[in-house]
Amino acid sequence: MQDSDARPAKRARTDAPRVSERDVGLLEYIHPDWRPLHAILKQRYTDFLVHEIDLAGHVTRLTSLAPPTDLFAPAAAVPGHWDDLAPYFDAVDALQALAAHADAPPVDSRPLPDKADRTRVHQLIRELAGATLQSEAATRGDGSPMIRVARRAADARARPRDDPRSEAVAAPPYIHFTLQKTNRDSQEALQWLARFLKLDSRGRASAANQLSVAGTKDKRAVTVQRVALQRGRRTAMDVWNMVNHIGQPVSSARGETRRRTRELALTTRAERGLRIAHLAYASAPLQLGDLSGNQFTITLRDVRWADESAADVPSLTATLTQQVAQMQEHGFLNYFGMQRFGTGHVSTHAVGLAVLRGDYAEAVRLVLQAPPDDAPADDDAPPAVVAVRAAQAAVAAGKYRDAYRLYPKTCVAERAVLEKMSAPHWSPNDALGAFQNIPRSLRLMYVHAYQSYLWNRLVSERVRRHGARAPVAGDMVESDGTHRVLTADDAARASIEEVVMPMPGAEVHLPEGWLSDMYTAMLQADGLTPLSLASSRQPEYRLKGAFRRMVQKPTGMTCSFLRYDDPDAPLCATDEDALLDAEALPAPSDAAPYLALQLVFQLPPSSYATVLLRELLRTDTSAHAHKALTKQAQDARAAA
Repeated sequence: MQDSDARPAKRARTDAPRVSERDVGLLEYIHPDWRPLHAILKQRYTDFLVHEIDLAGHVTRLTSLAPPTDLFAPAAAVPGHWDDLAPYFDAVDALQALAAHADAPPVDSRPLPDKADRTRVHQLIRELAGATLQSEAATRGDGSPMIRVARRAADARARPRDDPRSEAVAAPPYIHFTLQKTNRDSQEALQWLARFLKLDSRGRASAANQLSVAGTKDKRAVTVQRVALQRGRRTAMDVWNMVNHIGQPVSSARGETRRRTRELALTTRAERGLRIAHLAYASAPLQLGDLSGNQFTITLRDVRWADESAADVPSLTATLTQQVAQMQEHGFLNYFGMQRFGTGHVSTHAVGLAVLRGDYAEAVRLVLQAPPDDAPADDDAPPAVVAVRAAQAAVAAGKYRDAYRLYPKTCVAERAVLEKMSAPHWSPNDALGAFQNIPRSLRLMYVHAYQSYLWNRLVSERVRRHGARAPVAGDMVESDGTHRVLTADDAARASIEEVVMPMPGAEVHLPEGWLSDMYTAMLQADGLTPLSLASSRQPEYRLKGAFRRMVQKPTGMTCSFLRYDDPDAPLCATDEDALLDAEALPAPSDAAPYLALQLVFQLPPSSYATVLLRELLRTDTSAHAHKALTKQAQDARAAA
């Protein structure tokens, strides 16, 4: 399976301007004198590998694809006695007779309003009579609950899952497993897993709530992380079989009779780019934040100086090795990366600003806004692009029901807004109702994007005024969970790593000084005040605020270089590929025309690897910019 996402030439088109780094406040560098570097990021998904680091500091990896074995040992049986049923039945001897004689009549319990008592009766009947008797919930004439015990029909079999000591019943309530996903965002991956596991037969997105993760991961990448499943009666082996489609048809082709086997699952790549391994029972789910960071393995292709067409490899590699060492020492500005602001023509922070202003009509307009009129037409555009254009035309014509039908299901916000707007009793004055129809997590993403935008701007202005190598008087620092403003004497003794900058919200209180003035002025320029951030009529949009470190240093950072001939060749193996021995990596060659730089480093949660790369590259790190670089390289090779 080719994991490069290069598209046929007919599907390429020149887009209208998209959100750039400057639009969202990424303006400055710690090392402003570094020379811009040409490099292609994420040409293949395997060029961007992410491995989660758990709270104990262990890097999460796939080290085996084998199914789970010996995960559960049943507790030793504690023998029950018929007399244990005496509190629940008037005549225990009638139950014993029922177990001994096939023609004995059913036996009813006393009224059992307590569910715990009914559960205990079911357990005792299974332990004492095995498959001979069956117990069922019933109702007495006065409406009170009871248990009816009868002989099991000759052709009926007891289900192993009914055994209270079985793995399905007695194992801990959660299963944790390692997931490797390829080119899927976290929510999409969880929804696919929910479908595989039949968590909800109607396919509702809420089914994914039975799955939890410690943190979300990049989409355009190969990422490895732990996932927790609230398992119900599913065993670890059930989960492994269901996700690997054991027993399902190999393909949907007409006449296909082959079934997916365990051997096939262990020797081919996973379905839908979702591979699970290392299953284990656990007593609790995962919570967001249950990680200490992520390890990145990033391969940059066709590396050369931006103003040169060919690389002087010895000089270039020496300079980059030195710069990587300097970045390890001095770090990078801890900006929120472009992923925070979406990939479309309207940044998510612009929608968030409209929400914080209480201008929901503007928020809805931005959600539904079409690209600028100068976006070129392309009859050969992908079907999804054609569908979006048709939907946007329907919106412009006021045909909201048609627009809702035309938008692809991936356009979650647009469809949610239009679903409300196409309702029979919706009023154009009810922009709030239309916006509130968007899923809550997505609505909050908009306002959090504005927080991130303002933080980026504050950092850029602070660096423009004072540089990024040392603290200055008036900076705020964090130590032992408290925040204080530095005096000139304090600044001389403090580290730049201690400096924090405020994210807007009600709990951010800044003493008088240049930082407070800058913070207030930026809010006012956007039509906001510190007070308005906490006084929205919609409680969910009342921002609390926080502080975030201005400079972040990577740990364990290393770099290596590779010369290669084939511009599309895989240069780094995923965990799954290494276990399958799926793709051979190119052999080193000093004569090969292309140079790749591979970086390995670790970052704490909420720090962006693409922002670290921005410090090194000096070029736009947005996804569309690097897709354009990939396309340019393909065109150049085709013309050669």
